[in-house]
Amino acid sequence: MIYFTSDTHYNHKNLVKGISRWEDKSGCRDFNTKEEMNEVLVENINRVVKPDDTLFHLGDFAFHGKHFIKEFRERINCKNVHLIYGNHDPDIYDDPEIQSIFTSVAFYREININGQKIMLMHYPLRTWNKWHHGSWMLYGHCHGKMQHQIPAQLLKKLIDDKRWEDIYALAEGKEVPSLCPNGRSLDVGIDTHPQFRPYSYTEIHDIMSTKFFTAADDHL
Repeated sequence: MIYFTSDTHYNHKNLVKGISRWEDKSGCRDFNTKEEMNEVLVENINRVVKPDDTLFHLGDFAFHGKHFIKEFRERINCKNVHLIYGNHDPDIYDDPEIQSIFTSVAFYREININGQKIMLMHYPLRTWNKWHHGSWMLYGHCHGKMQHQIPAQLLKKLIDDKRWEDIYALAEGKEVPSLCPNGRSLDVGIDTHPQFRPYSYTEIHDIMSTKFFTAADDHL
């Protein structure tokens, strides 16, 4: 089995509602301590991702030093963990020894699973390689908060058709059946999964089957 996740932020206290120093705690996780959050992260990953499976982690792995990066990696049972660097991973991308605890490391990667081309990056892209031929864009970083970016071509068509309710809905980040302004892309951050765990390839395939290509460039 192949799984995808991002933004685990192992040991990141400001993401823990009980101890966060952030004034706005709306984006915090509902835990009382870092230790509680860390335990749930490890438990939820190991419950679904087995030792011989493959896990692609799209960045922001762990916080507060190389010790916690090693600790978190050692606690994950999966032997095949591929890391795409996030903005909070400098302790990894400047240290070959830390890099060696992962199966591979990269800032960007393109993979192919059963003929399905997939782009992997920590940050979301507005357009990507082969997107008009059905490729996927998987990303993290946004913790499920990225609003729909409506391409000008689609916006013009919605205005011409006087679909005001759909425009308002998209502007508020709501899903509109048959309209996918961001194309076949998905935030796979662990906070976005209903069960606070990695997504399986099968789950993502089912989600992408409901999304449609919306042209936003001229590379057809």
